[in-house]
Amino acid sequence: SNRLRELVSRLNTLSPLATLERGYAIVTAGPDDHVITNSGQVVPGDNIRVRLMDGELSAEVKGEDQ
Repeated sequence: SNRLRELVSRLNTLSPLATLERGYAIVTAGPDDHVITNSGQVVPGDNIRVRLMDGELSAEVKGEDQ
């Protein structure tokens, strides 16, 4: 039905995977992989994971750009 297609389309638009396809990344840290939304959540030396559309990177925080 058209209604079902519309709902599926909306869900796809809101999907974190669709966000990654637009060039954004999801950054997580800590043993629980909590999502990092601001620079104050990490300090130099912290290990972070960066999820991209086609895979994942591990990185270490070196500092904060102002």
